[in-house]
Amino acid sequence: MTRIARQQTRRVCAAFFLRTFSIFALAVTLVALQSMTPAAAEDDAAAKPNIVVILVDDMGYGDPGCFNPESKITTPHIDSLARDGMRFTDAHAPGPLCHMSRYGLMTGRYPFRTDVSRWPTQPLIAPGQMTIASLAKSQGYQTAMVGKWHLGFKENGYDQPLPGGPVDCGFDSFFGIRASTDIPPYFYIRGNEAVQPPSDRIEANSSEGWSPIQGEFWRAGGIAPNLQLKDVLPRFTEEATSIIKRHAENKKDAQPLMLYLAYPAPHTPWLPSEAFAGKSGAGMYGDFLMMVDDQIGRVLDALRAAEMEDDTLVVFTSDNGPVWYDADTERFDHDSTGGLKGMKGDAWEAGHRMPFIARWPNRVAAGSTSEQLVCFTDLLATMADLFEVPLPDDAAPDSYSFLPALTGKAAGETELRDEFVMQPGARSMMTIRQGNWKLITALGSGGFSKPSRISSGAGDPAGQLYDLGKDLGESNNLYAAKPEIVTRLTAQLKQIVESGRSRPLAASKDVARVDPGSLDGKVMCGYQGWFSCDGDGNEMGWTHWARNPRKPFAPGNVTVDLWPDLSEFSPEEKYATGFRHADGRVAEVYSSTNRQTVLRHFQWMQEYGIDGVFAQRFANGLKNETLKRQKDAVLENVRAGADRYGRTFAVMYDLSGLRAGEVANVWDDWRSLREEQKITTSPGYQHHEGKPVVAVWGVGFNDDRKYSLAECHELVRRLKADGCTVMLGVPSWWREGTRDAVDDPALLEVLNLADVLSPWTIGRYRTPKEASRHAAQVWQPDQKWCADREIDFLPVVYPGFSWHNLKGAPLDAIPRLKGEFLWSQIAAAKRIGSRMIYVAMFDEVDEGTAIFKCTNDPPVGEGVEFLTYDGLPSDHYLKLVGHAAKVLRGEAPATDTLPTLPSRSVSRTPDLYYDDTRDPAR
Repeated sequence: MTRIARQQTRRVCAAFFLRTFSIFALAVTLVALQSMTPAAAEDDAAAKPNIVVILVDDMGYGDPGCFNPESKITTPHIDSLARDGMRFTDAHAPGPLCHMSRYGLMTGRYPFRTDVSRWPTQPLIAPGQMTIASLAKSQGYQTAMVGKWHLGFKENGYDQPLPGGPVDCGFDSFFGIRASTDIPPYFYIRGNEAVQPPSDRIEANSSEGWSPIQGEFWRAGGIAPNLQLKDVLPRFTEEATSIIKRHAENKKDAQPLMLYLAYPAPHTPWLPSEAFAGKSGAGMYGDFLMMVDDQIGRVLDALRAAEMEDDTLVVFTSDNGPVWYDADTERFDHDSTGGLKGMKGDAWEAGHRMPFIARWPNRVAAGSTSEQLVCFTDLLATMADLFEVPLPDDAAPDSYSFLPALTGKAAGETELRDEFVMQPGARSMMTIRQGNWKLITALGSGGFSKPSRISSGAGDPAGQLYDLGKDLGESNNLYAAKPEIVTRLTAQLKQIVESGRSRPLAASKDVARVDPGSLDGKVMCGYQGWFSCDGDGNEMGWTHWARNPRKPFAPGNVTVDLWPDLSEFSPEEKYATGFRHADGRVAEVYSSTNRQTVLRHFQWMQEYGIDGVFAQRFANGLKNETLKRQKDAVLENVRAGADRYGRTFAVMYDLSGLRAGEVANVWDDWRSLREEQKITTSPGYQHHEGKPVVAVWGVGFNDDRKYSLAECHELVRRLKADGCTVMLGVPSWWREGTRDAVDDPALLEVLNLADVLSPWTIGRYRTPKEASRHAAQVWQPDQKWCADREIDFLPVVYPGFSWHNLKGAPLDAIPRLKGEFLWSQIAAAKRIGSRMIYVAMFDEVDEGTAIFKCTNDPPVGEGVEFLTYDGLPSDHYLKLVGHAAKVLRGEAPATDTLPTLPSRSVSRTPDLYYDDTRDPAR
């Protein structure tokens, strides 16, 4: 029987086993729930549990019987944890090698974010960096570590202290070894000192009948006189059980225990004791793993004897996949990977998908199973969630709490993991997983399996894409067949790598969240998000800052008329230009793909009371891989910002620049956003009349657009059939079919399908008096027409206009009048009874319509001309728009004159292609 055939048979058997296991689990759970009194539950919830994390080394997903009923290795104690707790079937090491995995587990940070190769002589964890131990210690825990560290010390000789290790990373005590038991020198460490230096020497060893890195393999090097390799495993068990016993004896201290037990086995050398030699069906590896299981049983017995079992959360897993070849599976009929592809070190699933179990009596359902995506980095956020303490913005950037999945509690504000990023052992590629889709950025395993890397030939895919929902064995590479998914995942991967974090910064508990259920009472801003900078990784140069984005952004090559105020920005958000301020300082700008910047923008919206944004998504770049990657990254940033700061957002497609037949691209993109990216499921996604809002701008303009009204009609029909509230951005004189609108009866046929109409007004009036007249003569009858057809009306207001550097027009073509022009429109919208307002735009510095913070100290020089805010505070327009939201909802009195608003404090650091064919002033 071939390996594939055996795997298929095993999957059928596994499915039967798991169904049986689930039925048994249900019965156990019901008994447990019936025996649990309300008082006991309240007492358990009030007390912090002890926490014991058991990490074994190089064990495969298919080794324990609770994950593979056909395993040839008996693991009764690991299986007992599954029987009494919860199995996670989609749990992953943050790296498929020992030091990578442990770094992520300790810090909540992906290991590719640091140089893990320096571990032999330098500590990987920075001073002051939060760890699972330092977090627990801050919450009153006694913290102890036993076993394999493998995260480096500051080494100055083994007769000297070893700084940077466990006792400098939050553990009160440490007894263990510096790395694996096949990596010299071999010696025990207590605290931060060698118990005995490695003054003796041991010669290298290997085993016949196994590969060079299997069996009784170890490397030659120094060894301490008091250390025997065969004794290391039971020695660590002895230390761990002694800690548990001492803790129980000192229970009067009422201090919970956090114990991290990191066994260096069944990693090589495989050294089963006589009691287990020949007892498994998987050779000396299986025998050694049986010994590991027995040691775990001793630790569980110690918890029981100390009467700590019921109030202890035990977490069990392995650090990465096994060193187990196809030949080993053939020889022993034991598949250590459980049917997964690959092995230790690989980007393929067997390298990092791990058996993961959590047991917590009376809090975690016995015999339960979770399919929640989990990474070891998540342990830190889960502990913080358990302790009910917020994570600092600078800690655990890649950690998501899985406590809701673990305990069944409502997720509430907890954001669950929906993606996973990893760098394999060879560090020559990356992988990202979202939903069922998994992208590997190159060909080959990236690790121990051969070939590690394959150069793609002519016509070959450049990487690997798998649908794990249908192909868990990663046998069908869909990279060439699904380019749109490759593009999306590539953009997301780039964003996560470059932003320095994948976990969105959590909103403060006191942040008031905007109700995303209706546009009524909302002031929404347009958010362009199209700014790129040379050096931001987009490969788009100075797009939307410079006329020629491939040349330096400097005098003579500029398109913006306002200069953003970056006084609050961090150094990582600023990009130097060729411009200078009056005092000689280099002028800097920002990139919209920098997540920290977009989060900052949403923080401003929250601080000033702006409800949300229409995220602009220009349709003319949807089929260009580079442009779409940028659009996707910005949209993800917007999503994260809205979720963090309690704002709302909706997608707005701009059809400008599309050729005939290309409107259908919008439908394809929307389906991808909704089905693949689940964009409308975000807590902040704007809905109206119970349906997600999608806006389409550019229907019915008379500026010789190449796409047809028939195409627009079909798009609106499809969007409505998809259950959407459709908002259409239309010309100002759409009703009459004059001036900026086409004179075509088909236009009204399209608009009759809409749920919301929003006429474009930029440049249609230029003074407060003209704005008031426009509202009375155009908006009011427009609104009545809409009301007669049960269509909502969304007027557009703007602060002023200028496109001197973009088009060569006069600077300050439509003056702001220090906010009087904008307020005249807001007051007019309120007078005619508008229930919603669209402000154009939040960040549009190209055309001088921005309302976000812009400086009164822009660059200077010969031929350099920029607008300012006329000496007003840089947040003047943010305050004005936030006040407009209060007026709209009746929370502040409506006034025809510009209101005087109080000053605000400075915000804290939070925790594209330009198309000249688009409508002027759009």
